[in-house]
Amino acid sequence: MLDFNSVKEMENRNDLLTHIKNIISIFVDYVKASFIDSFVVGILNFIFMAVMEMPLKILISILMAIANLIPSIGPVIGALVCGGILAFYDAKQSLYFLIFTLVLQVIDGLIIKPKIFGDKFGISGIIMLIGMIIGSALFGIPGLLLVVPAIAIVRYFIKLR
Repeated sequence: MLDFNSVKEMENRNDLLTHIKNIISIFVDYVKASFIDSFVVGILNFIFMAVMEMPLKILISILMAIANLIPSIGPVIGALVCGGILAFYDAKQSLYFLIFTLVLQVIDGLIIKPKIFGDKFGISGIIMLIGMIIGSALFGIPGLLLVVPAIAIVRYFIKLR
């Protein structure tokens, strides 16, 4: 026979499991959105390099996509490394690559990422930017990597109230 306390305990456990499931879902969605964004950046990079007839298109596009997985600083590191590699082949094309990468990262930061992440999590671009600044200042690279899902989790709990 179940008493009132055991029923209440089961409800609390079910609520806790639901919250845990939703938090895991937020992290999974964040990882998926990050990979989609990086894939888009890699493809756009490849198209540009193919049009410009640059060497090492596939390698550099893959490196840029991987670097794009690290918020904010990753694309900078990727651009410098890949631009340096291209400079060994042709300094002029390396410069074109760096200019394109700058333009692409601005487009990615202002249009692509807010569209992918904002639609998925309901977080505005300005909140994401402020969160990234605060997260990186307080916790460095881990703070930068985890700030978007952290904001989404906070938003989830605020919506419960």
